[in-house]
Amino acid sequence: METFEQKALDVFSEIVINKSFVHKAGFGSRAIPTYVREWIISHYLDNSTELTEAARQKIAGFVQKYVPDKSQKETIKNQLFEQMEVQFLDNFSVYVNLEKGDRYLNIPFLDENTAFTVPQIVQDNEMLLSSGLWGVGKLYYVPKNDDNPRGQIWMREFRPFQLANMDLEYFRECRKSFSTQEWIDFLISSMGFNYKLYSERQKILLVCRLIPMVEPRYNLVELAPKGTGKSFVFENMSRYVAVRSGAISPAVLFFNDSRKTPGLITRYDSVVIDEAQKVKADTSGELTALLKSYLEAGRFARGSASSINAEAGLVMLANIDLDQNKRPLNEQVGLFRVFPNFLRETAFIDRFSGLLPGWDLPRIGKDTPSKTIGLKGDIFGEILHSLRSDISYRDYVKTNMELQNCDDMRDSKAVEAGATGLLKILFPDQDPSEEEFYLYCANPALELRQRVRDELCKLDREYIPVTFSSKIPDDFQQGHRLVSYADPDMMPSPPGAQSVSESISPQDEEEAEVLQYFGAIEAPTAEVEEETKVKENINELTAKTINIREGEKGYSYENLFGPYLKGAKKIYVVDPFIRLEYQIRNFLSFVEIINIESGNVDLILVTSAEDIYQEQDMTMKFKEIYHNLQKHNINFVYRFDPNIHDRSIKLDNGWTIYPGRGLDIFQKPESKYELSTVDQAKRKCRETQIIFQKS
Repeated sequence: METFEQKALDVFSEIVINKSFVHKAGFGSRAIPTYVREWIISHYLDNSTELTEAARQKIAGFVQKYVPDKSQKETIKNQLFEQMEVQFLDNFSVYVNLEKGDRYLNIPFLDENTAFTVPQIVQDNEMLLSSGLWGVGKLYYVPKNDDNPRGQIWMREFRPFQLANMDLEYFRECRKSFSTQEWIDFLISSMGFNYKLYSERQKILLVCRLIPMVEPRYNLVELAPKGTGKSFVFENMSRYVAVRSGAISPAVLFFNDSRKTPGLITRYDSVVIDEAQKVKADTSGELTALLKSYLEAGRFARGSASSINAEAGLVMLANIDLDQNKRPLNEQVGLFRVFPNFLRETAFIDRFSGLLPGWDLPRIGKDTPSKTIGLKGDIFGEILHSLRSDISYRDYVKTNMELQNCDDMRDSKAVEAGATGLLKILFPDQDPSEEEFYLYCANPALELRQRVRDELCKLDREYIPVTFSSKIPDDFQQGHRLVSYADPDMMPSPPGAQSVSESISPQDEEEAEVLQYFGAIEAPTAEVEEETKVKENINELTAKTINIREGEKGYSYENLFGPYLKGAKKIYVVDPFIRLEYQIRNFLSFVEIINIESGNVDLILVTSAEDIYQEQDMTMKFKEIYHNLQKHNINFVYRFDPNIHDRSIKLDNGWTIYPGRGLDIFQKPESKYELSTVDQAKRKCRETQIIFQKS
């Protein structure tokens, strides 16, 4: 046991946990944040420091009972429809519509936002009205009648996951028990990372991701290749952080004028926009104007809301390409030139407090997860949230920090805010030495803002190049070189880029699970154009993993499987669920993409039936399919095997495909006259994972 671990156990006692338990407890692919997983684990540890088999069984029982898989959504809705009472864990929230004079419950798992909850639950759990609250809800369905013109789900009881009481003064006092290096290692472990894999500088960069959680209106940009775990901290550290990707509208971010409800900016400490390089602005330009107004003054006006103040910081995460030397591909011409036009405005970029160089962090690997003691996620999140309102740290920074060549108001404020945030995180007792203050607080904050300033100079001649420096400069300041405006038309062609979208081989299952846990295997978003999605994720014949999110569009059997079927003379499909009419039609849609130009193809299907009667019915249909496929040079053979479970498509050209749901990847169309009934790419998908492996 490391020194910091023993100290953490001694001073923090029951509010710490061995972070490796999260990977050992058997949550599978359940989409719940780490801090909720840790609460479930700690609830069943029985004051033990080890994850016993008995505790694992209890946790597995809880997950089985209260954490359903997304594929069970319609099953649960049917149970409600049949007047059964259901309970499950979800991130419930409540919004108030004053115009209609009612409160509505949002149930993400069921994609339901017009449910009802009894007033007492809202009074006892005020977090339902702001950032939402994870807990187990007991639900039932009230069918429509004369008094209730539409059916509605009601939540009768709610059991939130409980937080241990944390005295902030006690937390500050506990910091004194650690050396600075021990404390940093403890923080890195608490964030979920293995501290042994990171250099001292890289550890500080990881800690910088926490600044928007402790410092009001600290706006951060992180640019990095895929696979560095950019969004992991924000998605799993705190319930006060909202992460969104894809299309971002003014109604979602700021104020929904039709519902009269505030947006994410007013309800969370930090709002994170993931995959920022793919964000599309609204044609009216309203989003850009609101963002610039809010980032500058901390207030905005929209629709009937004349003036709203907020303290949330904005975090933008974006993927960039690296060259052969592991440096950003567009470093000379400007990192932001690859962004959408509205994100390239210098007036917008100037409002960001810091640019975090994520390219200096290593990729996620199987050794990345923490294996040591750290603060429980919910506790850590509460501590960071509580530290936001303490203004004494800003006074400390103003009194003790000396900077040179940092006279611009935005520059000085940004460095001041960053140093304040790092002081709260690293020295909550406000007792660093002068050297420690500059090394761990002032200098990292100065570097983050310097990088923003450099990018502005590359984009706009109006910005004068300058080198910031502190009283005790570090290597970055001493080695900094002035930059100048870079005309993109005059730049030479960049060297070959490193393939940062290279998928991870599924051969090492442990590593693949870790990569998905940290968000290193990234799924395409619903807002990406179908052409781009197919080009980036599908058409290259490489061993890879494709993760499809619930409700995502743009996928079809043709663009998923078609390239891999070329040249195959024998196709071996194992799928236990080719039974129902729509499943058989899915199978025929798959058969339709088989390439028969070069001659006959053998198609072998292994499936199963619920009983002998269903098998007889399926046999009649398969015989009819057999005769029809003979006309198209496809020799169809089928057999039933009651013991199969896993799905696979094996091809004699050397490729094997493991589709998690088999061919059943599409949601049911809302209408039989939708275009999606004839064009699969327009249909919404069900959440699944598809692995392509070369034999």
